[in-house]
Amino acid sequence: MNVYTNLKSDCYKILHTPIWLIHVIIPLIGIGLFIGYYSISPWDETAKLSAYLQALAVVFPVLIGIITALFSELEQGAGGFQTILSCATAKSLPHISKLLILILLGLFSAFLALVGFGTVFIKMGYIRQNILFYGETAVLLWLSVMPLYLLHYLVSFRFGKGFSIGLGIVGTLLGALLLTGLGDVIWPYLPWGISSRFAEMLLTAKLSNGAFLQARDAINGGSFIFIYTFLFTTILVLSFNKWEGRKSDD
Repeated sequence: MNVYTNLKSDCYKILHTPIWLIHVIIPLIGIGLFIGYYSISPWDETAKLSAYLQALAVVFPVLIGIITALFSELEQGAGGFQTILSCATAKSLPHISKLLILILLGLFSAFLALVGFGTVFIKMGYIRQNILFYGETAVLLWLSVMPLYLLHYLVSFRFGKGFSIGLGIVGTLLGALLLTGLGDVIWPYLPWGISSRFAEMLLTAKLSNGAFLQARDAINGGSFIFIYTFLFTTILVLSFNKWEGRKSDD
């Protein structure tokens, strides 16, 4: 089977699972909670926007851990990974298909969480940032968590859902910690700290009429996103070409 056939098959599977629904409901719940609080909060516009961006970036690792774990369990329940192991082509091909779907769902979820929030936020009278800013931030957030999708996918299929969710929880806590002064130096080197820092840097650049891509920290963070993405992709392809399934449940 080629990538297109795998993609079509995986799309049919997801339509009968809560995975796609999670990518819709969670952003909507987040928007509702923050908008509800901001309607009575005395914070200024920048503080409200900054808090939402940071919360969204920090919570992404644990959500990725849960989603990839669900995806792994779906395949394990379908004959113990037989649809993957019985593939006539390279064993990594079905995994590439599933990763593409997860990553695209992540992009959709990021757009819904940010553009949806931005639309309501602007209607509330907070107009310092236009809707384009929220779209740009969604793409930036999505790109910055790309290595985490690869890492959690590998962990989910190799070791089980408990490891993936546990790593996601640790990643979320670490991401929050890296937003403090403790992370000022080391955040570009850790994939859990890049998304939250990038979101804040983009907001700062917009407020000061600066250029995000000209910032030295942005270049450093972007370089490590590329390095981690390449590294985890290589490990994933090499690992799954010899993978024989997971023998026990966690």
